[in-house]
Amino acid sequence: MEKKVDVLYAEDDDKMAGVVKKLLEDNEFHVRIACDGRRAWDIFQRSIPDLLLLDLEMPRKDGLEIVKLVRRVNKRVPIVFYSSYMNVEKELEAIKLGADDCIRKGCPMELLLEKLRSIYRRVIKDEGSPQIYFLSETTKFNAVVGLLVINGKNLLLKSMDSRLLHLLCVKMHEIASNDYLIRGLWGNYSYAEKGNALRKGIIRLRDILGADTALMVGNSFGEGYFLTSRNLHLKA
Repeated sequence: MEKKVDVLYAEDDDKMAGVVKKLLEDNEFHVRIACDGRRAWDIFQRSIPDLLLLDLEMPRKDGLEIVKLVRRVNKRVPIVFYSSYMNVEKELEAIKLGADDCIRKGCPMELLLEKLRSIYRRVIKDEGSPQIYFLSETTKFNAVVGLLVINGKNLLLKSMDSRLLHLLCVKMHEIASNDYLIRGLWGNYSYAEKGNALRKGIIRLRDILGADTALMVGNSFGEGYFLTSRNLHLKA
């Protein structure tokens, strides 16, 4: 990154805020800390950051409230949740409200760092569009319109295929649980009810992405699926 990326990090745990701030500032980010949701919103209104990093549970406005407020006035700034309280329902709600990624605390810090870098690179490449995912050197996916570009060829995905790929992109290099995928696609259904439909969707998506040999939609038996690069080892 040519310039330091300005991150506004809303976190009420002083120790966690310090750890993340040091990690990011050691890697070409500049971090401003807000100790609660209201403070984060006040800072945001005065000076819009390059990237907004949010805890979920905070005093004086939680993370979901902040997303609602931000998206009313700014559709472009990337928003990433980093929280211990992220379950499937809240994760899907966050994505629906306009969050670009949801990362659980406890994941490798290198994954947090790489995801923030990746999101910022997407914004720079496409003039403020974090919903455009660069999946490899030859594949790009625009989640807003469902357009997949592989080796320069455009493919407008069907609605279900686009939604499934978007859910996997949000969890890129991580396991997307069956529950997360099913609820994100169909709502409050169980694996027993929609597991077969999910498998068919994954098979169809693998076929679509097959033109790019660098990409892989993998299966973590009994847990879910993941989208990753073939040269990257995913730790389950």
